[in-house]
Amino acid sequence: MNAITALLNTDFGNPDALYDYNLENYFYDKEYWKKIVTEPAYFILGRKGTGKSAIYNWIKNREPEKAMVISNLSFKSFPFQKLLKLSDDDFSRPNQYQSIWKYIILSEFAKQIVLDENNKKTSYYNELYEFVEFKFGKNLRDLHSKITTHTKKTELGLQYKGLGPKTNSESTIQLDDGFENISEINDRLEELILDNLNESQRPYLIQFDQLDDNYTLYIDSKKYFESLISLFKVIYSLNSTILGLNKNSKIIAYLRSDIFNQFSSHDPDSAKFDYHTYKLNWTIINKNDWHNPALLQLMNVRIENSIKELKGTGSFNYIFNKKFIKLRENGRPIEPFKYMIHRTFHRPRDLVQFCIKIKEQADNLNKLDFETINAAEKEYSTWLIDELKNEISPIIPSTDTLFSLLRTMGTEPFTSGFFKKKYFDTGNKNINKSPEALLRYLYELGIISNISFGKNGAGIYSIIRNDKSRFDPKMKAVLHSGLIKGLYTY
Repeated sequence: MNAITALLNTDFGNPDALYDYNLENYFYDKEYWKKIVTEPAYFILGRKGTGKSAIYNWIKNREPEKAMVISNLSFKSFPFQKLLKLSDDDFSRPNQYQSIWKYIILSEFAKQIVLDENNKKTSYYNELYEFVEFKFGKNLRDLHSKITTHTKKTELGLQYKGLGPKTNSESTIQLDDGFENISEINDRLEELILDNLNESQRPYLIQFDQLDDNYTLYIDSKKYFESLISLFKVIYSLNSTILGLNKNSKIIAYLRSDIFNQFSSHDPDSAKFDYHTYKLNWTIINKNDWHNPALLQLMNVRIENSIKELKGTGSFNYIFNKKFIKLRENGRPIEPFKYMIHRTFHRPRDLVQFCIKIKEQADNLNKLDFETINAAEKEYSTWLIDELKNEISPIIPSTDTLFSLLRTMGTEPFTSGFFKKKYFDTGNKNINKSPEALLRYLYELGIISNISFGKNGAGIYSIIRNDKSRFDPKMKAVLHSGLIKGLYTY
């Protein structure tokens, strides 16, 4: 099979893993079950496009083989506006949402225990069963949304009204009539669940994803950040307790790293989360990292799932053959994989999207050479800018003004002084940041990098390569190469 035929017959998948229904067939596993489920990782962090939702779905799909009860709680269509009104005044900020989050988590555990056919009927089972039946009825889907919708804040605290049938059993009286207040229900419910987890030793997992889907709406809301911090504190506290009773059960939250990094400005105590975080990192840094990197393996798996004949052949390099494509960068020949990676943020989503654009152009032009790649790069670069707009718009609403400014920077390295001059010359009143603050922000997004020149050539310093690095205004800066063609076709 020739390269172009193999390319056109490859399913690279959906760049958004949440909607990639074929993902199970070509998921690239970096020992995620061990690193996330087995080890004490509570918080899975990564930038957009690094695979959080892919892992979230993949772990859920392991439910039968691992004999584990797994709940995936999606917050894509969650009533966050309602939750932000459910603060518990018994807690000081930023902890005031712990009661509602705890109730959501404990109720989900109660549901898991009640529906678990392999769970031994412990002495605590009947009370949990009647709690679930009375509070939620027969429809147990999306409890996290139902709880939020049906909880009210009153002078007596947070109150939840049950949706299920009323019974007269003694256990129902314990968990309903006697404890209408959520904080009081939580005390009894936590006791029951912890005792059940300890006695049964059954494995239960609760996963939170898409918590950042509401970020654009609430970027200026302290309450939004305080609600997430409250959730993380509840997860941290409950997991710490559960770990001592049942090593097979836990709660996990997935969140964008840029949102998590803002926690410290709202609550210094959030530094304690660091030990229990797992950071998704696909970055290729050193020369040795270019030898069969994870991103290349990921693409090989996707190609070989479609083209069985290419299995074990280094399928990506078979299709994107350096000798035939003949790409150049800075006047020198370069391997297609390196060329493409240099134009990404080292994220699976970027590379998948680039390959999809190349496939489209190869189909249109009926060839696969450097002209095909260049045509695809224009489409990919425009997509990357749109992707960044979505990330930037909560901070800088006038993204068109920002990218117009970036276009004036050109393709060569520039000084901070040059940037400031362009900033003021072009009258960027719609950008609500000083030029100094804007440079730091652009660096944090990977839109610009620092660059220095020495005897061995240029040295690049980027947040993409080191998430702890910071912009140095004394050094020159350069635009990320993945944006260049998009800026000039934009």
